[in-house]
Amino acid sequence: AISHRTKVYQLLDEDNRAIPACQQQVMIAHHHIAKEEYAKSAVVLSEASRRLHKGVRSIDDMASDRRDLLIQCHQMQAICYNKSKKWNYALEQYDKILPLVAKREGQGGKEYNSALIHKSALLVGMGNHRLAGSSVNKYLKLAELSDPNLIVDELDHVLALDTCAATHLKMGNVDKAISIFERKLAFVKTLPNNDGMKSDTMH
Repeated sequence: AISHRTKVYQLLDEDNRAIPACQQQVMIAHHHIAKEEYAKSAVVLSEASRRLHKGVRSIDDMASDRRDLLIQCHQMQAICYNKSKKWNYALEQYDKILPLVAKREGQGGKEYNSALIHKSALLVGMGNHRLAGSSVNKYLKLAELSDPNLIVDELDHVLALDTCAATHLKMGNVDKAISIFERKLAFVKTLPNNDGMKSDTMH
């Protein structure tokens, strides 16, 4: 599958068809991820990202199809770097994703807040608890305003609560951490098949 798509990519590349060529690179990267070849996938995605940026001065000038494909590249690169435990590179991808998604849907949408939550969780793992806390709290404030409707998927919401509890615990705010963890447990009880989530905590 990879060799076939590589040949298709090369033909499209020779024909200067940038978007279809990059779409093939994304599919090649998917195949590498499926085979757990994260380094190879990241290289392919980096090449696609560079091509998508070519000739574009800023994201304001970027066509929507190009921007959407670039978001996909960065999301997949974040997965690759997380799997490879290259935390700083993964963090860079989230920093690239957020302004692109904000341009598409604003800062109140599902995709933006999902990326914000995952960036915050990554920051906790990297030991930057203060920045993690300020990032995840942006989502949680929006979540309070939208209650009872969730902005993000249930698992992302659980991750946000876990991340917030972890940041408070690491900074010595034990009572606040316990309060948020209890909020998480109360939320998880409303979900089907929730036994794994109850014990799945970052702290």
